[in-house]
Amino acid sequence: MKYFILAGEKSGDLHGSKLIKELLLLDSTATIQAWGGDDMQEAGAEVLIHHKELAIMGLLGVLQNIQRLKGLFQKFKSQIQQFQPDTVIFIDYGGFNLKAARIAKLQGFHTQFYIAPKVWAWNKGRVDVIKKWVDQLYVIFPFEKTLFEEHGISTHYVGNPLKDSIDDFQPNPQFAEQNSIKQPCISLLAGSRKQEINAALPVFQEIKQQFPDLHFYVAGLKEWKSIYKAYDLDIIYDDTYNLLHVSQIAIVTSGTATLETALFKIPQIVVYKTDWIFYSLAKLLVKIKFISLVNIILGKEAVPEMIQSKFTASHISLKIKQLLDSNAVSKQKQLNCYNELIQIIGPAGASKKTAKMMYDYALSYQAK
Repeated sequence: MKYFILAGEKSGDLHGSKLIKELLLLDSTATIQAWGGDDMQEAGAEVLIHHKELAIMGLLGVLQNIQRLKGLFQKFKSQIQQFQPDTVIFIDYGGFNLKAARIAKLQGFHTQFYIAPKVWAWNKGRVDVIKKWVDQLYVIFPFEKTLFEEHGISTHYVGNPLKDSIDDFQPNPQFAEQNSIKQPCISLLAGSRKQEINAALPVFQEIKQQFPDLHFYVAGLKEWKSIYKAYDLDIIYDDTYNLLHVSQIAIVTSGTATLETALFKIPQIVVYKTDWIFYSLAKLLVKIKFISLVNIILGKEAVPEMIQSKFTASHISLKIKQLLDSNAVSKQKQLNCYNELIQIIGPAGASKKTAKMMYDYALSYQAK
């Protein structure tokens, strides 16, 4: 069969690559076109547009890129019309992908959505949008299945693909030596989007200056190399898992990385800053108390969140001191919460399970 897969950011590229590998095991003669990144290309897809072209954040980012967004949607429509896929698969990135799903469905294509938009956090109006334009929905948190099924959406809980990635990870025993990593090592995860990185790096540099006896390393992405060069920070490119593996603690920009850090059982401080217009609107709309996935899943503050005005060197420095104390209650509390989180997430196998269901549903749709 023919598959068109749309992943709009770095994490989606990772999940998409694992999904592609499993689809090709099921359907060895499959043809896959995609919007994604290097991982999806390596897994066997023909990547037509790189995800970094879709990296638009915040209300200002959207307003400044309206014409470019219109052009991207038109290009998507043209590409699927030409390719005629048996199914169109969307991975995460709800704001963009739901608009693309509408386009695909109006053209008569079968649509499947992997890693559901987080409607439980905000914009529950998206539930109706999903019901209208998505044929099959695959969720990665147990509580999402009931939420979507209550609205009549065909929903499948498949586990969390991050568990697959971390279970498959084989640490490099020479990593610390090869990269001159010194202890105590603190990893700095600035995010994968340009706006996130620009917001985080100045604060990270200031924190480094406050702790001359500690060793800070940024988990960098080569695609944004020019941004990192402006700062006096040590960068480890495209090797986040090995860096986390040798870290004492981590300072993590809110997103998928907070859950990855927890699954590695590394104590963390979650940070985030965006433009004030977007943040002010979000405060009016957000229906949850926390921003990090760890706290959201557990329903309590397991990891500290330093958001907006609290994302400063002075606030974060206090948390660093607490977590570096081996006898600190806060550190042990995090580690206990991580064990609870791992039980909730469940076993690995999300990519394989999702691929099999997607393949079967696409086949049955074509048979109609």
